[in-house]
Amino acid sequence: MITVVKAKSQLPGGTVLSAADLAVDRVVAADVPEGVVTDPNDLVGKTLAGPVAENQMMTPLTTTAPRTSVPAGHVMAPLRLADAALTALLRPGDVVDVVAADTDGEQPAVVIAAGARVVTVPELPDDRAGPGPDGGLVLIDVDAQTAAVVAQAAASATLSIIWR
Repeated sequence: MITVVKAKSQLPGGTVLSAADLAVDRVVAADVPEGVVTDPNDLVGKTLAGPVAENQMMTPLTTTAPRTSVPAGHVMAPLRLADAALTALLRPGDVVDVVAADTDGEQPAVVIAAGARVVTVPELPDDRAGPGPDGGLVLIDVDAQTAAVVAQAAASATLSIIWR
Protein backbone atom coordinates (compact mmCIF):
# COMPACT_ATOMS: atom_id res chain seq x y z
CA MET A 1 0.00 0.00 0.00
CA ILE A 2 1.06 3.56 -0.72
CA THR A 3 -0.41 6.92 0.29
CA VAL A 4 -1.39 9.07 -2.72
CA VAL A 5 -3.00 12.46 -3.28
CA LYS A 6 -6.38 12.48 -5.05
CA ALA A 7 -8.85 15.13 -6.14
CA LYS A 8 -11.75 15.35 -3.64
CA SER A 9 -14.18 16.23 -6.44
CA GLN A 10 -14.25 16.86 -10.18
CA LEU A 11 -12.27 20.04 -10.88
CA PRO A 12 -12.05 22.11 -14.06
CA GLY A 13 -8.76 22.90 -15.76
CA GLY A 14 -7.27 26.17 -14.57
CA THR A 15 -8.27 25.59 -10.92
CA VAL A 16 -5.66 26.85 -8.46
CA LEU A 17 -5.46 23.98 -5.99
CA SER A 18 -6.05 24.44 -2.27
CA ALA A 19 -5.83 21.88 0.51
CA ALA A 20 -9.65 21.66 0.43
CA ASP A 21 -9.46 20.30 -3.16
CA LEU A 22 -7.20 17.40 -2.22
CA ALA A 23 -7.43 14.20 -0.18
CA VAL A 24 -4.95 11.49 0.72
CA ASP A 25 -5.81 7.84 0.31
CA ARG A 26 -4.01 4.52 0.67
CA VAL A 27 -4.04 2.39 -2.47
CA VAL A 28 -2.36 -0.74 -3.77
CA ALA A 29 1.08 0.25 -5.07
CA ALA A 30 0.54 -1.66 -8.34
CA ASP A 31 -2.43 0.63 -9.13
CA VAL A 32 -0.39 3.83 -8.86
CA PRO A 33 0.78 5.78 -11.94
CA GLU A 34 4.43 6.72 -12.24
CA GLY A 35 5.27 9.95 -10.44
CA VAL A 36 2.12 10.03 -8.28
CA VAL A 37 2.14 12.82 -5.70
CA THR A 38 2.23 11.61 -2.09
CA ASP A 39 2.21 14.96 -0.24
CA PRO A 40 -0.73 17.36 -0.85
CA ASN A 41 1.50 20.33 0.03
CA ASP A 42 3.39 19.68 -3.22
CA LEU A 43 0.24 20.69 -5.14
CA VAL A 44 -1.29 23.50 -3.05
CA GLY A 45 -1.13 26.75 -5.05
CA LYS A 46 -0.48 25.04 -8.38
CA THR A 47 -2.83 25.33 -11.35
CA LEU A 48 -4.52 22.34 -12.98
CA ALA A 49 -3.37 21.91 -16.58
CA GLY A 50 -6.71 20.29 -17.49
CA PRO A 51 -9.82 18.94 -15.80
CA VAL A 52 -9.50 16.12 -13.26
CA ALA A 53 -12.08 13.58 -12.18
CA GLU A 54 -13.25 12.97 -8.63
CA ASN A 55 -10.80 10.60 -6.88
CA GLN A 56 -8.23 10.95 -9.69
CA MET A 57 -4.69 10.33 -8.45
CA MET A 58 -2.57 13.43 -8.94
CA THR A 59 0.81 13.54 -10.68
CA PRO A 60 3.04 16.51 -11.50
CA LEU A 61 1.62 16.34 -15.05
CA THR A 62 -1.84 17.36 -13.76
CA THR A 63 -0.56 20.83 -12.91
CA THR A 64 1.25 23.58 -14.71
CA ALA A 65 3.48 26.36 -13.48
CA PRO A 66 1.64 29.42 -12.18
CA ARG A 67 0.89 31.98 -14.84
CA THR A 68 3.05 34.51 -13.04
CA SER A 69 6.17 32.44 -13.64
CA VAL A 70 7.75 34.47 -16.41
CA PRO A 71 11.19 36.01 -16.00
CA ALA A 72 11.62 39.71 -15.34
CA GLY A 73 11.21 41.67 -18.56
CA HIS A 74 8.96 39.00 -20.10
CA VAL A 75 5.22 38.77 -20.60
CA MET A 76 2.71 36.04 -21.32
CA ALA A 77 1.35 36.52 -24.81
CA PRO A 78 -1.57 34.73 -26.45
CA LEU A 79 -0.70 32.74 -29.55
CA ARG A 80 -3.51 31.46 -31.76
CA LEU A 81 -2.21 28.74 -34.03
CA ALA A 82 -3.99 28.03 -37.30
CA ASP A 83 -4.39 24.31 -36.51
CA ALA A 84 -5.94 23.25 -33.20
CA ALA A 85 -4.56 19.72 -33.69
CA LEU A 86 -1.05 21.20 -33.61
CA THR A 87 -1.94 23.01 -30.39
CA ALA A 88 -2.98 19.69 -28.84
CA LEU A 89 0.61 18.44 -29.26
CA LEU A 90 2.04 21.27 -27.15
CA ARG A 91 2.83 20.93 -23.44
CA PRO A 92 3.71 23.61 -20.87
CA GLY A 93 7.47 24.06 -20.89
CA ASP A 94 7.92 23.28 -24.60
CA VAL A 95 10.26 25.69 -26.36
CA VAL A 96 9.15 26.66 -29.85
CA ASP A 97 9.78 29.08 -32.67
CA VAL A 98 6.67 30.91 -33.88
CA VAL A 99 6.40 31.05 -37.66
CA ALA A 100 4.24 33.49 -39.62
CA ALA A 101 3.17 32.63 -43.17
CA ASP A 102 1.70 35.29 -45.44
CA THR A 103 -1.97 34.43 -46.03
CA ASP A 104 -1.56 35.24 -49.74
CA GLY A 105 1.43 32.92 -50.05
CA GLU A 106 3.42 35.63 -51.82
CA GLN A 107 6.11 35.93 -49.14
CA PRO A 108 8.11 33.11 -47.53
CA ALA A 109 7.25 32.11 -43.96
CA VAL A 110 9.45 33.75 -41.31
CA VAL A 111 10.27 33.06 -37.67
CA ILE A 112 8.81 35.91 -35.64
CA ALA A 113 9.52 34.58 -32.14
CA ALA A 114 12.51 32.32 -31.55
CA GLY A 115 12.75 30.26 -28.37
CA ALA A 116 9.31 31.05 -26.95
CA ARG A 117 8.38 28.92 -23.92
CA VAL A 118 4.84 27.55 -23.76
CA VAL A 119 3.26 28.59 -20.44
CA THR A 120 -0.15 26.92 -20.70
CA VAL A 121 -2.26 25.01 -23.20
CA PRO A 122 -6.02 25.08 -22.59
CA GLU A 123 -7.71 21.74 -23.19
CA LEU A 124 -10.06 21.67 -26.19
CA PRO A 125 -13.19 19.54 -26.55
CA ASP A 126 -12.79 16.60 -28.97
CA ASP A 127 -15.00 18.29 -31.56
CA ARG A 128 -12.48 21.17 -31.85
CA ALA A 129 -9.32 19.05 -32.10
CA GLY A 130 -8.91 19.37 -35.88
CA PRO A 131 -8.12 22.22 -38.20
CA GLY A 132 -10.64 25.00 -38.13
CA PRO A 133 -11.14 28.73 -38.29
CA ASP A 134 -10.69 29.11 -34.55
CA GLY A 135 -7.35 27.29 -34.41
CA GLY A 136 -5.84 26.70 -31.00
CA LEU A 137 -4.83 29.15 -28.30
CA VAL A 138 -1.76 28.89 -26.06
CA LEU A 139 0.11 31.32 -23.84
CA ILE A 140 3.80 31.84 -24.52
CA ASP A 141 6.58 33.49 -22.50
CA VAL A 142 8.35 36.15 -24.57
CA ASP A 143 9.73 39.65 -24.12
CA ALA A 144 7.31 42.56 -24.64
CA GLN A 145 8.72 43.52 -28.05
CA THR A 146 8.31 39.96 -29.36
CA ALA A 147 4.76 39.87 -27.97
CA ALA A 148 3.94 42.96 -30.05
CA VAL A 149 5.40 41.31 -33.18
CA VAL A 150 3.31 38.16 -32.54
CA ALA A 151 0.15 40.25 -32.03
CA GLN A 152 0.77 42.15 -35.29
CA ALA A 153 1.41 38.94 -37.22
CA ALA A 154 -1.77 37.37 -35.80
CA ALA A 155 -3.77 40.09 -37.55
CA SER A 156 -2.34 39.41 -41.00
CA ALA A 157 -0.68 35.97 -41.16
CA THR A 158 -1.20 32.30 -40.45
CA LEU A 159 0.77 31.28 -37.36
CA SER A 160 2.42 27.94 -36.73
CA ILE A 161 5.26 26.62 -34.56
CA ILE A 162 8.44 24.59 -34.79
CA TRP A 163 9.69 22.72 -31.71
CA ARG A 164 13.26 23.29 -30.56
